[in-house]
Amino acid sequence: MKIVHIYKDFDPPVHGGMEHHMALMCRFQRQWAEVEALTCSRSWKTRAVERDGTRVTEVGEFGRFQSAPVSPAFPWRVRVLRADVAVVHVPNPTAEIAWLLGRPRAKLIVRYQSDVVRQASAMRWYGPVQQRFLQRADLIIAASQQYLDTSATLRPFLDKCCVVPLGILPEEFACPGDDSVNALRQRYGGGYVLFSGRHRYYKGLEVLVRAAKSIHAPVVIAGDGPERSKCENLAREMGAPIHFPGMLTREQVITHLHGCAVFAFPSTERSEAYGISMLEAHACGKPVVSTAIGTGVEFVNLHEQTGLNVPPRDPEALAAAVNALLEDPAKCEAMGAFAKARVEKDLNAAAIARTEFSLYEDVVRGST
Repeated sequence: MKIVHIYKDFDPPVHGGMEHHMALMCRFQRQWAEVEALTCSRSWKTRAVERDGTRVTEVGEFGRFQSAPVSPAFPWRVRVLRADVAVVHVPNPTAEIAWLLGRPRAKLIVRYQSDVVRQASAMRWYGPVQQRFLQRADLIIAASQQYLDTSATLRPFLDKCCVVPLGILPEEFACPGDDSVNALRQRYGGGYVLFSGRHRYYKGLEVLVRAAKSIHAPVVIAGDGPERSKCENLAREMGAPIHFPGMLTREQVITHLHGCAVFAFPSTERSEAYGISMLEAHACGKPVVSTAIGTGVEFVNLHEQTGLNVPPRDPEALAAAVNALLEDPAKCEAMGAFAKARVEKDLNAAAIARTEFSLYEDVVRGST
């Protein structure tokens, strides 16, 4: 079997949740099939490169409009695909339009990551395109039952949907050593509350900033993005005890996760469909306080088992939940241990890649 995974970027060099999931699927599915990836190049040149052992064709583009690559050559690249299965990771207007124009012969598997939320105006033209594209799908894979149950976009296609969660590699999150962890705790003033990730509008970081003055521990907001300066300004205005270390390397993220007492995930919008960074915290044995927004967030962070879920946009509720864990170390440790065991057993990317591959085989055989 030949499989081609299609998205706008690949990890590396772009370190996002969808990009990383696709890269992991490519890595493990190479054991059982011929696997390639098709992306855009972030330049006008088309090139074939090797990324993490996977051959990736990066198609030239003229730039991006509302995050979607403008790539006139992409439909032709899709048309000439020589594959048994194409796995298109969506939302992905560039690939969806290219599929409808190119009409390749491969079986179409859609890895449905999220509804389009913020770009409501674009849905006037993109919505019908996406519906036609989903009609062509042989199988649609969602990451959680919660998201599948609440997605208006997927409602007409439930008969060809299934759920396979996203995962990580737990072994990548081993503790780097007590010296590194203790140095971080000394730097921040003790066991701290951590957020790490892109500073996007839907992450709810303003809520965490407003909660920080009531949290009984230092707060660390790592990462970067369009909301960072706004949050830093708000923290200064409020006199909130928050550290903003900026972008961290992969190794630094892991050390920060092991150093924290609680991981905070205060997302406010449906754009937050899952939450890979919570799985990473769980792999380090840390409980999470997240928000109940009706998406896969509640699947990743099981209330009263791997952490606590609170209403979104509520700084007082967020602070109270964080403090409840900080003040009960035994509960904190028990939740963290359960979360770590769950990631290792049920949310290991290697096993998930095998599950997805079995679904591809069923589609090719015509049994799905």
